Amino acid sequence: MLRFLPTAVGLLAFCAMAWLYAHAPAAYIWILRFVGTFPWVHPFIDSSFMYAMKACWEHGVDIYKAVPCDTDGIPAANARMAYSPLWPRLPFLPDDQGARVPVGVVTDVLWIVSLSLLPPARSWREAALMAAAVLSTMVCFALERNNIDVWMYLLAVAGVLLLLRGGGLRWAGYGVFLFAGLLKYYPLALFGLALRETPARFWAIAGGCCCALTVFVAIFWRELLESLPNVPVGAPYADLFGISNIPLVIGDSARTALRLSFHAAAYVVLAARLGLTGLIGLWAWRLANGPGLREGFERMAPRECDWMVAGALVVTGCYVMGQSVSYRGIYLMIVLSGLLVLHRHVSAPDVKAQLRWAVILLIPMMWDGGLRLWIVGSLGALANGGQVALWVFRELAWVNLARVLAAVLLVYAMGTPVGRRWAVR
Repeated sequence: MLRFLPTAVGLLAFCAMAWLYAHAPAAYIWILRFVGTFPWVHPFIDSSFMYAMKACWEHGVDIYKAVPCDTDGIPAANARMAYSPLWPRLPFLPDDQGARVPVGVVTDVLWIVSLSLLPPARSWREAALMAAAVLSTMVCFALERNNIDVWMYLLAVAGVLLLLRGGGLRWAGYGVFLFAGLLKYYPLALFGLALRETPARFWAIAGGCCCALTVFVAIFWRELLESLPNVPVGAPYADLFGISNIPLVIGDSARTALRLSFHAAAYVVLAARLGLTGLIGLWAWRLANGPGLREGFERMAPRECDWMVAGALVVTGCYVMGQSVSYRGIYLMIVLSGLLVLHRHVSAPDVKAQLRWAVILLIPMMWDGGLRLWIVGSLGALANGGQVALWVFRELAWVNLARVLAAVLLVYAMGTPVGRRWAVR
């Protein structure tokens, strides 16, 4: 029952919102806004953009400059292709808006059902935490938009399931990771799971991946150069998470206080980012080298370890590489289930307390959009101060989570055949 409780909660909420959209649209919009998600003219707007992009590309439009084909009122500044050149060439990607509702419903429901594949909760408290995460702003945002990160999540889950089956199917799992990585880039972090293989297999997988990426870049390098400037970036206070948020605020503050040029402030941002990365790495190294985390990790079942590492690889990779829009936080569901399992197996009191706080802080992190909205509505004149305090809390919580996940990855790497060989050297 506990395994399926988060899925049941998600399906009930999804069905209720679908009914409200059809019969009480005002209530539908009010609930979405209450949790911090602001709907567009209709649901599944992000997948709708992908179909319009495919139609434009088929008609010879330069989709890296504009996508004017039936984008449902998306601002022109955002209606540009920012993804892999493979997307318009996918034969199974629809090019008409008739696919918006069926594809959106099917992929969203599959995402909710896939939660039952994660390591299950072992208590009602753990199940309640998972259910609270399912109803969070990040999840509602991703599912209401049917963002393609939902599709990437499903590919990542499929790849992990194939790896868990072992035998020849694990090669298919790495193939799924490569396919997802060529579509959205960040799933390439999942190749960190190849450390579980023997050194010979690891180098074979790494070599094959590098060859595929080399061929991909050689074929599409012009389109890649056109698409990369379209990748969305935003202010550090916006609905984005990433290690660059704190350095950007430090750089902006230094530029204002010291009257620095933008060029000089960029060096301040770079120095702050390198310093923060080094600090997270140092904290992670200290946590990973203590006996508590390593013992708890060794007590986890191999299946539980692989799920935990998969979530840690994606979330840590996205956090360290730059900014990500909050709907990518759907991967925190994998992280949350893994942290709950790891917390059960750790016996050292200090490490157990650190994991407990990481789990507790994860829920408000996923509800960040709703919390910011509620603070603005309840504090009145003090809303600005409340927003700043909430931003500081959010960024410190992300730093703490990145430290814990990086420590998990270090423990995992040092316990693999390839990692042990590197450690000895």
